[in-house]
Amino acid sequence: MQLYNTLTHKKEPFAPADGKRVNMYVCGITAYDYCHIGHARSAVAFDVLVRQLRSKGLEVNFIRNFTDVDDKIIKRAGEEGISSFEVADKYIDAFYEDMDRLNILRPDVEPRCTGHIKEMIDLCVELIDKGHAYATPSGDVYFRVRSFPAYGKLSGRDIEELRSGARVAPGEEKEDPLDFALWKAAKPGEPSWESPWGQGRPGWHIECSAMSEKYAPLPLDIHGGGQDLVFPHHENEIAQTEAASGKEFARFWVHNGFVQVDSEKMSKSLGNFKTIRDILENYLPETLRFFLLTKQYRTPIDFTFEAMEDAEKNLKRFYETKARLAEELQRSKWARSQFPAEIMNEFNELDANFDAAMDDDLNTAAALGHLFNVLHLVGRVLEDKPLRKAEGARDLFAAVIEGFERWSGVLGVLGSEPGAFLSDLRASRVHRKGIDPARVDELVAKRQEARAAKDFATSDSIRDELLKLGVEVKDTPQGPVWDV
Repeated sequence: MQLYNTLTHKKEPFAPADGKRVNMYVCGITAYDYCHIGHARSAVAFDVLVRQLRSKGLEVNFIRNFTDVDDKIIKRAGEEGISSFEVADKYIDAFYEDMDRLNILRPDVEPRCTGHIKEMIDLCVELIDKGHAYATPSGDVYFRVRSFPAYGKLSGRDIEELRSGARVAPGEEKEDPLDFALWKAAKPGEPSWESPWGQGRPGWHIECSAMSEKYAPLPLDIHGGGQDLVFPHHENEIAQTEAASGKEFARFWVHNGFVQVDSEKMSKSLGNFKTIRDILENYLPETLRFFLLTKQYRTPIDFTFEAMEDAEKNLKRFYETKARLAEELQRSKWARSQFPAEIMNEFNELDANFDAAMDDDLNTAAALGHLFNVLHLVGRVLEDKPLRKAEGARDLFAAVIEGFERWSGVLGVLGSEPGAFLSDLRASRVHRKGIDPARVDELVAKRQEARAAKDFATSDSIRDELLKLGVEVKDTPQGPVWDV
């Protein structure tokens, strides 16, 4: 398996250091608001990575933290009139609701910052003792960036360029403008803990260093997060961890790409800020997850409603095919006619190509492309009556159904029961388009009455009215079925 390593700027063969157990730490949310689509992308990317590693027989120790004390949390607590701890609990609960809907597997360990204050203080003390950090008279603790010569190795930043234009803000007691906070002296009304430097709370960067090392030995096999964390967060993590331990922090650094909305950076000021909950008001969670898989995790992805509509249509195709195959396999009689061996060979090749794409730095876009080719292959067989009824077709259909189970296990989509998914999809579309199902049922019944009376003019008129509503009616042996 190949993974792109941000540290080396290239894809490298990946295997855990001990050959079996993968220790992976991913930076989690700061719990002060509902999760947006960028959070969804990161969660899906690393969920797929965990699934892929486990599908290869590897054990994964997946650690993802919660930042539950922070300036933003404190600010939100003031706005909502509750404590910062209540704010964190509220939005962590909301996070779980969103992630469960997106079929994100729970990590093995989910440490909270506030549960690891001792470890953070101990790390600060160690850095001070080794000359890499210093305490100020007011009770802040800063990391000496210039004491770590390798600073900038992850992001490619040059210390001298960073130093140019950097200033110490009024009231700060830094030795150097580049130094960053490890511990912050308490301010009135803020949550704080006792420390050797007085009451205070941890800085953001120290959290992940302390928590990751507690739950996994160094070096970590994988440390991950969004591209926005490369600098300064991950750069600072490396500096403080390696300065304290004298060990490499992580062997592989994996970062997912940004999400844009209609080709613009997502921001509240532009009015294009999309929370997961906003999107799931109108689309199924599986549709959002499928959309996020249509691009390889490192490349930027542009959220548009047109792209979501395409994802929805493609998911529908997969589930309709899955339903049709299950229906065909219920048949008791199969013709003992010859079935071309090259058809099964083509399927096996596409299945192998799927695996190869996933092993190539989780190229989900290419992997889905191979699955679309499976749909085309199966479609050719289903449309050819002699082939469809041959015993060899039964083997193909069974293999594809089995494939759905394996593919869904890695991608986290395509694993639902087709009838339930298609029913939920119709309900979602009806809701989004503001269609009244009772009115549609009434029109479909009147159309059926007109057809029975051979009043085709009325039947056609009702069909046109339904089409204007965005409703299509299919006549089946079991009666009319409508969809949107």
